[in-house]
Amino acid sequence: MQYGRILLGIVALFAAFQLLMYIAYRHRSSTTRLLATTPIHRKLWQTSKLAPMALEKEYQDNIRLWDEKNPTWRHEILTDDGAFEYVRDTFAGTPDIVEAFTTLTDNIMRADFFRYLCLLGDGGVYSDMDTEALRPIETWIPEEYKNRTNAVVGVEYDTFGQGRGMALLDLQLVNWTIMSRANHRLMDIVVKNIVAALNALAQKQGVPLSEIKANFNDVLASTGPVQLTRSTWQYLTEVTGQEFTWERVSGITEPLLVHDVLIMPVTSFGNGQSHSNAGPSTDEAALVHHQFKGSWKTGSHAYKEMQKAGEAS
Repeated sequence: MQYGRILLGIVALFAAFQLLMYIAYRHRSSTTRLLATTPIHRKLWQTSKLAPMALEKEYQDNIRLWDEKNPTWRHEILTDDGAFEYVRDTFAGTPDIVEAFTTLTDNIMRADFFRYLCLLGDGGVYSDMDTEALRPIETWIPEEYKNRTNAVVGVEYDTFGQGRGMALLDLQLVNWTIMSRANHRLMDIVVKNIVAALNALAQKQGVPLSEIKANFNDVLASTGPVQLTRSTWQYLTEVTGQEFTWERVSGITEPLLVHDVLIMPVTSFGNGQSHSNAGPSTDEAALVHHQFKGSWKTGSHAYKEMQKAGEAS
């Protein structure tokens, strides 16, 4: 009799466990469906050292073009003070993020960091001030992918496996233009990896975060496009259950949807370059044109080091 009660108890516990797993599955499935069908917030994020009216005419023209192409999008242009306030308010519950961002003194690293933070916090599109809108944002995602896309990234360069040269990666994604849903796991991974990389760099140099002296490769790998690229592969490996590598993306000429990340070919965001088979900005596939103004150079330790070495123009 006692064994029978024990057996019944085990069966009851197993049934309860199965019910809980089913409820969790239905909840997860419901959440996934919600994410796949609700639109990404119509927010365009940009950062500037100066208020928009104080900027050079070329930057003002870019701002006007973004607004003309996207009249239903809210356009947020934040100066340093605005970015600090946003991070303190939005990430008040995660002091490691706030500390890492607010104590950084290198302009390029802080600008890099903020683009992922605003996308994690609110979602939308981030694009550098020296980018020109060629197509409305609403047209970026092909119709067949609109209900399945939660993030959009684009190829910057592609070595096609022919050797990296001075590059850190065989294929790199741009970080001057990114789209993401708020609280997306990809942006969460990028932000966590950045915090870890900055602390590791500070520890390696034996200094606090505020005194980091990052060379150009340090910037690329900790907060820049190399970080975004590696974090994207990490996310896609996590969600697909198989190691995701750059070879899956190399040579694409059409948007490639992997899970919920849409990867755009080089011409979409990297048009006009003299490498990677990039098309011109007049190509039908071109969505955003990067003007490579290099406003990040001011206050960047990496750029100062490049100047000393005679590598910067």
